[in-house]
Amino acid sequence: MIKTLALSLADIALGLLVISFLLYLLRFRRLPVDIRIIGFFLILNLVTEIISRVLFTSGTNNLYLLHIYTFFEFLTWSLFDKYQFTTKEKVQKFYWPFVFIIAVLIILNSIFIEPITGFNSNSKTLVQLIIIGYAIYYFFINFGITDFSTPENQSALWINFATMLYYSGSLFIFMFMKMLVSSDTDTTSINSFWLINVLLNVIFQFLILISICKVAFSKTKSLS
Repeated sequence: MIKTLALSLADIALGLLVISFLLYLLRFRRLPVDIRIIGFFLILNLVTEIISRVLFTSGTNNLYLLHIYTFFEFLTWSLFDKYQFTTKEKVQKFYWPFVFIIAVLIILNSIFIEPITGFNSNSKTLVQLIIIGYAIYYFFINFGITDFSTPENQSALWINFATMLYYSGSLFIFMFMKMLVSSDTDTTSINSFWLINVLLNVIFQFLILISICKVAFSKTKSLS
């Protein structure tokens, strides 16, 4: 029952992702630069999901995809936030050194600590924490200052809320699932946490779709 529901929700999440990607392509010229960058994440997410399903169906180990996905996930969200924080001189100054160091750590982890054929828990946890940090920093520097009545700012607000909600929940679930697996907990409990994670992904994809709609159908055309 739980597994069937989780698979159904996963299909819904994939459907929302496909709609977001198609809308992104159709309304690309109307999107602000930072929202255009979300397209890289949509492509990464969509391609990874499709390949993962194909490998899973064929019974092939697909855990190496998570290593690749985590690396590019970090890069895409970091690039998105670089454009969100263009007015912050310190962020721009340390952006490339920070991205380079984290990227190297992710690669080294996959080579020496957690083989690419296994689960990359270290890198995934690190990237989740960083993305959550990006979102928190966005809210910290914008609330009370930024005009959220404009479509562009509303879109950015929804995206940051979506990332903070999804990655915070996913990190919490991931930590508990590791504890359950290590303690040989029954499969039902593990599947329950997996179901919650899939539900969070549905909400995440829905909020990303809303954020794209905010600017895709706005009356004011964004600058290229």
